[in-house]
Amino acid sequence: MKKLLKVLSILIFISAAAFTIQFYFNKTHPKIQVELKDNALSCNLKYSGLEGSVDFTKDEKNNYYIAYKDRIQVIGKNGKSCDIMKDPVLDIHSIDYSKDNLYYSSGDKIYRYNLKQGKNTVLLKNIPNYGDYKDSLLRINGDCIYISIGSATNSAVVGDDNKWVKENFYAHDVTPEDITLGGINFGKYRRGAFQSYNTRSLKGQIVPKHFPGNASVITYDINNGNSETFAWGIRNINGMDFTSTNKLICSVGGMENRGSRPVVGDTDYIYEIKKGIWYGWPDYSGGDPVISPKFKSVKGSPLQFVLDNHPSTNPPAPLYQHKNVGTLGSIAVDSSGNLKSKDCIFFYDNSDNMIYSSRGAGSPLAEIELGKNSIISSMKICDESLMILDEKEGYLYSIKRGKVNAGTEIGRNIYLYLLLTVILSIILILKNQNS
Repeated sequence: MKKLLKVLSILIFISAAAFTIQFYFNKTHPKIQVELKDNALSCNLKYSGLEGSVDFTKDEKNNYYIAYKDRIQVIGKNGKSCDIMKDPVLDIHSIDYSKDNLYYSSGDKIYRYNLKQGKNTVLLKNIPNYGDYKDSLLRINGDCIYISIGSATNSAVVGDDNKWVKENFYAHDVTPEDITLGGINFGKYRRGAFQSYNTRSLKGQIVPKHFPGNASVITYDINNGNSETFAWGIRNINGMDFTSTNKLICSVGGMENRGSRPVVGDTDYIYEIKKGIWYGWPDYSGGDPVISPKFKSVKGSPLQFVLDNHPSTNPPAPLYQHKNVGTLGSIAVDSSGNLKSKDCIFFYDNSDNMIYSSRGAGSPLAEIELGKNSIISSMKICDESLMILDEKEGYLYSIKRGKVNAGTEIGRNIYLYLLLTVILSIILILKNQNS
């Protein structure tokens, strides 16, 4: 009996120790809610506790900078973190790094934060970020900042779907280039395109250009401060990155079935955005005119062009046409081919919480399935890895080629160790009883 009690005591001690180790590991190494479809890839949890984060970047010393709505946090290569700046009036959406400076968008401004001096400087202001797509993305390529400016409306007409009109009654889409209106007005109140709420447009009416304008990409030269319109007619950009040959790749949202000028049948797209090109919004989408069979009219609101004398009757077609509208999010381009083929595009679809890869031809491949509660706010290629920021769960994942790190393997094997311990203990008990 004493031997039996001794064996039971050992069993209890080992089990308690195993559960304690598992509890500590779960606390310090949260379970990865990621399913990889490609066995050649592995997932590692880089950082946790980043709930509410909107974007991230890193410097050449492997310090990570995490942007939140009103603050920026630095996580050193030693794992220690602190806020380097915080301001409750900020509304940060996007961040990037270059040469000891952080560049970020907030509200209607673009800022530079000098890390050595701790100095904040406004580079651009009065960006028309007041409508439906008011969050500018920015990405740096060389010495140039590329900045997206979304449309204020769904399809250029201010309607009852634009709730912001209550606070900004006279706001509307402003054009970055001169346009001529066709005089088409919509609904009971005869609402016109590029006009304020309940205001008609006239045939032949010229709307003068404004810089910066809505539905465009602008550039800012870091060295001399010059800025200009890069491309326009781009409804709303949800992701930006560059290929190995410095081509700008963007995920773009299509027009939706809402407002005074609803559009049925549109989808999201991935485009290569080239300098000086008009991409069709609000009269074309995906390279097709809104009056084509691809799009369906809504009763009482037949689809018509709102512009006369289009800048082009053949806007560029996208690299990829998605199956849904309003679901494409962040993208990242594997410009070096460390994960897939060179210049492979990874994109996030929030409808199924899946990250796909596309090579510009054929159907995209499902690569990474995320947890049902995940919301991906940003993706970037860093250090031969696809870094994925989950703002809801607060995780920064690293996807790379090769085996998962040893720490994660230990976490997965704790249960196996515990099971073997229990089996061994039972064998000892049975042997003790038979002796």
